Amino acid sequence: MNFLHPVFTILFVFLIIYSFIEVNGNDERGPKAILFAVGAYMIIIVGLRNFVGADYPIYRGMYAEFFPTIDYSQLLDKMLFRKTDLDIEWMYVFLNKMVYSTGLPFQIFTLVSAIITISLKLFSYYKNSAFPVFSILLFMIPAYFIADSGHMRQALGMVFCLISFKFIKERKVWWYLLCLYIAFGFHKSSVVFLPAYWLAVIPMNSTKIFYAIIACVILSPFQVYNLFSGFLNSLNVQDVSNGFNGYINFEAKSSSFMDGLMLVYAYMLIAFDKSACEKVYYYEYMRNIMVFGVCLYFIMRDNPVFSTRLVGGYMSFAPLVIPNIIYSMNSNATKRMLHLFFVVFMIFYYFVFVRYQGVAGRFTPETYQNFLWNN
Repeated sequence: MNFLHPVFTILFVFLIIYSFIEVNGNDERGPKAILFAVGAYMIIIVGLRNFVGADYPIYRGMYAEFFPTIDYSQLLDKMLFRKTDLDIEWMYVFLNKMVYSTGLPFQIFTLVSAIITISLKLFSYYKNSAFPVFSILLFMIPAYFIADSGHMRQALGMVFCLISFKFIKERKVWWYLLCLYIAFGFHKSSVVFLPAYWLAVIPMNSTKIFYAIIACVILSPFQVYNLFSGFLNSLNVQDVSNGFNGYINFEAKSSSFMDGLMLVYAYMLIAFDKSACEKVYYYEYMRNIMVFGVCLYFIMRDNPVFSTRLVGGYMSFAPLVIPNIIYSMNSNATKRMLHLFFVVFMIFYYFVFVRYQGVAGRFTPETYQNFLWNN
């Protein structure tokens, strides 16, 4: 039996244990100190990683060899949507150049990237989830490894999509668009999240959610996304190397593991909509965003890249929606049963992840390295 490196396994076990305290305790949100400690730990073990995660060698080479050759005038052209030969997002290059200009090594850039993505995610979980530590557990596998520890551009883009939820709730469209502009500056695929501001306020209920998802499941074999293939391919959803393509195919192909997960999400969204709407502020907004993500997944499920990368901004709301659904249950027995189901599922997912992504991404005891203790 394979395991992730102990630094990840210890974190995983702690999150499971504390999630039981959250769900069964009186103080749902728990002390802030727990989140600060967990966040700092998560930042260190991925921020200071050494040759771990998809695209790490390529990004490290670009940091010292390619990005310094790019002029700020090129970034300005890219920023203002002027024609340019630069084929990588300007905000990501700008962040690289800012860190590189200080003379610091690449591991400091990965640390800065981890600080931005993980701290903003945890802040959003604390503000919007009844069980924030449980939210971290649901986020950890696979997003923590695939995005925050691998596809850093997309992780940075996705976190600004998540943070924009504050302005979706407050109906501040210009601040929302600023978040999306920053997200787009880190990864072009973030533009797919643009409709979220308006999708969030569409009146929905269990029946409408059911029909919307069923319609998208029926449309799935027809590959209707090909009508927009030119636009979708222009978003450069694949990263700079093919580091994780193998297990993307494993998760996203027909009759895949991800299909089952999406069906579970669909059931939760449909079956417990009324109670969640009654008890959780702004649940309808985050629910609508996630419903669209599930629908988008089924429409694109025959394309392993589109179905895993383009839906990322929407599905990053799952760690908010699922804990809030569980929180809304009137019956403590039902609440505990649903929580236990997802804990067991995450344990199962842990071992699936280790066998495929964990080995490919060098997250195992034999391959993981950290600059704090490996030189």
